[in-house]
Amino acid sequence: MTTRWTSGMREKEMRTHHEGLIWTRFGTVILGIWLLVSPETFGYLHQSLTWSDWISGGLLVILGFLSMFYKYRGWIWGAAAVGVWLQFAPLAFWAKEPVIYLNDTLIGILAIAFCILVPLRPKSLELGPEIPSGWTYNPSSWHQRIPVIFFAIVGWFIARYMASYQLHYIDYVFDPFFGLGTEEVITSMISKDFPVPDAGLGAMAYSLEALMGAKGGSRRWHTMPWIVVIFGILVVPLGFTSILLVMLQPIVVGAWCGDCLIIATCMLIMLALTVDEVIAVCQYLCNVKRSREEFWSIFWKGSTFSEKSIDTRDPGFHASFWKSLKAMVWGVTFPWNLLLSAILGAWLLFSNKVIGYTGILADNTDVCAALIVVFSVISWAEVIRSVRFMNMFIAIWFGLAPLALPGEPTVLIYWHSGVIAFVIMILSIFRGKIKERYGSWDNYIF
Repeated sequence: MTTRWTSGMREKEMRTHHEGLIWTRFGTVILGIWLLVSPETFGYLHQSLTWSDWISGGLLVILGFLSMFYKYRGWIWGAAAVGVWLQFAPLAFWAKEPVIYLNDTLIGILAIAFCILVPLRPKSLELGPEIPSGWTYNPSSWHQRIPVIFFAIVGWFIARYMASYQLHYIDYVFDPFFGLGTEEVITSMISKDFPVPDAGLGAMAYSLEALMGAKGGSRRWHTMPWIVVIFGILVVPLGFTSILLVMLQPIVVGAWCGDCLIIATCMLIMLALTVDEVIAVCQYLCNVKRSREEFWSIFWKGSTFSEKSIDTRDPGFHASFWKSLKAMVWGVTFPWNLLLSAILGAWLLFSNKVIGYTGILADNTDVCAALIVVFSVISWAEVIRSVRFMNMFIAIWFGLAPLALPGEPTVLIYWHSGVIAFVIMILSIFRGKIKERYGSWDNYIF
């Protein structure tokens, strides 16, 4: 028998749920006390960060106690904001002592986690469908999100390692591919002119992506749309921009950063795996708008379904490793033409010395190569397969560049540019196999 939830029943259930989570508020208070005693315990020499920890610790204690009361439960989000500041403070003040960076970032992550990872409402009120209307799988399932969380954590650890070098905690940074390349990039004039360690900002962003990826249940595409939207903003546009900046390092800095390339690869995979959930949320919100429901209430508080349906396709965590692995990449396919386009783009990244591109032609080759790789890989996601057509425009320009740009290109350059451009244009025509269905979004996959 299906329970029809009234507003009074929902309120009672929410209060009971809140009482069961009081321990997380005590956790926030304990984190605040830890921060209050940290400057004396660890012998801080940095006055600004001493005051930062004292103020942040006091705020965590106050906000933790306040949020124990149901009426003031929303104040816990203030503790999350303090957690974000704690991650940023050692970068803003260029913390000279590694213990400060370690302590503040760790406590910051925990403060955010006690807010972000705690369910906003009880499982009994997690109602509604798990699979979006017209879709053949659930883009918010744990199998879909685990790879994204994993790659975000990898990016976080690598960026944190590079930030330690920028903050002078270590005197050597390892590059698996380019010798001193990573060191040259993160100590370049561009990095030095930045007001804070840019690798530290990256570490902060990746840690937030990991936490946001872990937030919510398998119905979060309609129970908490705002989380998915913010998560999508962190991964898709910001990730796309950071990937391009990494791939353009030879032009801007004059060196390759191996550690940065590993992070860029993680971001590319995350982007391809995340965009389907963003599309599902946008579809749902468009339907809410068309049905004239309270848009902003649903955006922030989630759906108000009275019944629920179960995703029978998801294998669950009791399934074999192979079944789980396949469930992780639902919505992503690897057409031969897009794989070959990505390989050709990667070849162009290293073709300058082999073919003989110089000057502005070499810079143009690097830009085109980076764009071709990025658009080819993110087009593996079926929901944005149409993005592959961007490679056509890039290929046309790349083929014409030796004629349009100043310089004295050789015959080999003319032939190389023309042939590569022609091949990429042909490869961009084929859509490849689409295995899943995406409701009304199917009309935009061509």
